[in-house]
Amino acid sequence: MNATIDKAARQGVAGRNSPQQFKPFPAYGKRLMELRMAGQVPDNSVVVTYDWRIGGVYPRVVITDNTPPDRMEWRYLAGLDVMLPYRDADAPKVPELVQAILAANPRCLVALHMGERRFIVVKNLRGEVML
Repeated sequence: MNATIDKAARQGVAGRNSPQQFKPFPAYGKRLMELRMAGQVPDNSVVVTYDWRIGGVYPRVVITDNTPPDRMEWRYLAGLDVMLPYRDADAPKVPELVQAILAANPRCLVALHMGERRFIVVKNLRGEVML
């Protein structure tokens, strides 16, 4: 595990034993947390999406309910590259999701609008938040 991901994991994921309020996981999120806790890191980007049909070839997390993103668990994304593809119907929910993911300290975060085929670099590889 490289030093950047290891540091992020210690700060974001390894803090699981600290007293905190339980937060639910989005679909597949718990599996990613378990992998991170076991010291395993996905080799490529993690996809966070609202649509089951998007990103199936990548490690992914699917948001399936109306739980606000700031009340969900995201620490397993610490130090990872995160792609956030979305469609028009989900566009109003994206800013709140972006903020929740940024709080987990991913290495970078890119939002991809699927209909217009444009992307927004929210956090670049230098750690600069571009909002």
